[in-house]
Amino acid sequence: MKTLMLPAALLALGLACGALPRAAAAQQSLALSVCQDGPAISADDMEAGLAQLLAGSWSMSATGTGLTLGTNVMGVTLRADAGGQLYMEGGGGPSVALHLVTGAGEAPVDVSTEAMTPSGLTERDVQVLTACTTPTRYFWQFGSGTRRSWGALLFYGKDAATGYMANSAGGTRNVLLQR
Repeated sequence: MKTLMLPAALLALGLACGALPRAAAAQQSLALSVCQDGPAISADDMEAGLAQLLAGSWSMSATGTGLTLGTNVMGVTLRADAGGQLYMEGGGGPSVALHLVTGAGEAPVDVSTEAMTPSGLTERDVQVLTACTTPTRYFWQFGSGTRRSWGALLFYGKDAATGYMANSAGGTRNVLLQR
């Protein structure tokens, strides 16, 4: 019995020692998340990395507010192009570019936490829930004048986001995205 245990123990020790260099190398790589509080990287690298992280199939629930009634539930796809731009496709509308918000005042639509959370969470509420002071936000818009639509998304993690969409006819919806 002891002779069988010794080779097994040596094998386990050998595997553990072989894994140490790989684990150390993994710690040196940048772990990208939807929290923008991490190490400083270029805006282009951040946008491309986030696009890859968020790309894939999502379920979108869009509940009407105000004059807009009902809830639309549909599948949407977030797709990253070769340049790192993120697009939202599906959901009965055209493909639309999602623009990463990296600084205060750069979005032409309301990207406040209060606007993007159905229950009107505060910035502090989101910080406590996500352990992140700067969660990822995107905005989109298309059309112009009296035929314009826009919206914004706030990502709580790589698998969940909340936000809103609106149009120039006065329709608004609270949006929830989940994988």
